[in-house]
Amino acid sequence: MLSQVTLILLVCCLSTSTIPITIYKNAQFVPTNTNLKLADQFSINSLNECACQCLNNSQCLTATYIGINKSCSMFSAQVKRSWLQIQTTIMDASVLTFSNESLPVCSTYNFQQPPQLYTTGALPAVMISADLNKDGHVDLAIGNYNGNSISILLGIGNGSFQLPAISFPSNGSNPYWFVAHDFNNDGNIDLAICNEGSNTISILLGLGNGSFQLSVITFNSGGSAPSSIIVVDVNNDYKADLVVTNTGSYTITIFLGFNNGTFQVPGTSYAAGSSPSSITSGDFNSDGNIDLAVVSRNSNQLLIFRGVGNGTFQTNVTSYTTGSVPYLVRTADFNGDSKLDLLVANSYSNTISIFTGTGVGTFVTSASATYTTGIANTFDIAIQDLNGDLIMDLAVSNQYGNISVYFGYQNGTFGGIKSYSSAGQLSKGITITDFNEDGRPDLAIANGNSNTVAIILALCT
Repeated sequence: MLSQVTLILLVCCLSTSTIPITIYKNAQFVPTNTNLKLADQFSINSLNECACQCLNNSQCLTATYIGINKSCSMFSAQVKRSWLQIQTTIMDASVLTFSNESLPVCSTYNFQQPPQLYTTGALPAVMISADLNKDGHVDLAIGNYNGNSISILLGIGNGSFQLPAISFPSNGSNPYWFVAHDFNNDGNIDLAICNEGSNTISILLGLGNGSFQLSVITFNSGGSAPSSIIVVDVNNDYKADLVVTNTGSYTITIFLGFNNGTFQVPGTSYAAGSSPSSITSGDFNSDGNIDLAVVSRNSNQLLIFRGVGNGTFQTNVTSYTTGSVPYLVRTADFNGDSKLDLLVANSYSNTISIFTGTGVGTFVTSASATYTTGIANTFDIAIQDLNGDLIMDLAVSNQYGNISVYFGYQNGTFGGIKSYSSAGQLSKGITITDFNEDGRPDLAIANGNSNTVAIILALCT
């Protein structure tokens, strides 16, 4: 859950200034225009020190402070609702801006119907949104499972995209999941793809213009049938690492990054129940190290791996019972207690379960924290504040093309469910981003049966 605090007293060195500062806790500032970022500074010991650094930069209007790595990222832009991204990995991230202007809250909230459709490759399964060509507009990268390719839709900034989509080979068969990050530290967005059919990980290095290098880095996933992948720093060296679930070999594999686009191979693998299908990360026990949460769909388990901080994990894994065939796990603070919770989507029992975090590495669940989806095979869930009340909401995709929006409440529960059509079926990957730059988060959903992506714009009054 996001929380907003307005301060007026700022102490910089030995001087004291009275300046309006609005702080959004448990969030990061992620503008779609990458040119708005001024600098990253490290060894910043407090939020106050980050504010002073921003104040001393005449161009800085907003900054993100992350305590776990003592970093201060500064931007030359004011806060927009759609650029406030909920922090779901660590709980000590805050956005500060030199303004006491409140962001608008929607009195009524809906999504535009019917959606606008764009053609992709064969069986689009998952996608990410990012500014791939550095023009200040959000683009989409879509993984086509049967097409063995990645489709790029370049955003125009008004909710529409350039046609036709640009296609790049995934350099492996059946790309199932991928993540976006600057892996070689050149300022361009790269992709890391897990190819389920060829048991490989492909690294596509971005050129910063919406395209990727022809030479692709590929290595073994550490097992068989890799099905999900996350990017996170597991050894506290400020470099991006990868963690992969290998569903066919019942393992997760850690690949330490070198910050030049390559990774330590072979990776380190850990047993992860029966058919691990999804993974997320966070500091669940508040020790400053990244932990992992994995769902194993054949054993109906949620597994917690506690990180040591050097890239390894404790062998005493904690297990929790889920619903039938857990397919997906996500993390966020749903009840506003500054402790990470977990969300699990159970495909065969048609439910979503919330596991409430205690902050010491354990989780609590109850029947009241389980919600019926009504339709089988939930594929993806996106988490974001959709209606501007600073409380996280859920957007859920399923195989029948129904997108269900669950609105969050202050106590961590959900209700006010609304359903929308994606104008397709086998709806898989879903992402929440402001595509038309009106400050309101919109939806994009991959329709596997029709080889399309549906863009559903928000209507907020």
